[in-house]
Amino acid sequence: MNKIKIIIVCLLVPVLVLMAAAFMKFRSKEQFQQKTLLAQEIRKVLDRLMFDLREARENTIQDVPADGEWHHRFAFDRSGQGALEYTINEGHLYRMNQGEKLLIADHIADLRMRRQKSSPDVLEVQIEAQNDVTLISNLKIRIRQQ
Repeated sequence: MNKIKIIIVCLLVPVLVLMAAAFMKFRSKEQFQQKTLLAQEIRKVLDRLMFDLREARENTIQDVPADGEWHHRFAFDRSGQGALEYTINEGHLYRMNQGEKLLIADHIADLRMRRQKSSPDVLEVQIEAQNDVTLISNLKIRIRQQ
C-alpha cells in the first residue's frame, strides 16, 4: 500500500509542476499582450501630444505652474486656435479644442505634467496606461519661451 502511495505522489508532483509552469507561461504571455496594447495607446497619446506641444510656448501653458508639483489638469493656447485641454474620463483620454471633444486613446489611467522652478521651460510628462497591468511612460520636453 505504501509503494502505491509513493508511486502516485511521484507521478502527481511532476504533473502539478508542469501545470504550474504552463499557467505561468500563459499568464506571462497574456501580460505581454496587454502591455503591447497599452504601449500602442501611449503611442497614440504621444503622437497627438507632441504635435500639440510643438506649438506651445512657456507663457501659454495654463494650470501647470513651475512649482515642481504634478498637475492632472492642464491646458495651453495654440497660436490662433484657442485653448487645448486634455482630460481623462472613465479611462479615455480626450482632447478638447473650441468645444470639440476628440478621443485620443483608451486605457489611460492618468496624464500628469509638471515644471520645475529651476527650469520652467522643461515640461515633464507622465502617461500611465492601465488594463489589468500598468505601463508608465515618462518624457521631458523643452518648450519654446516666446
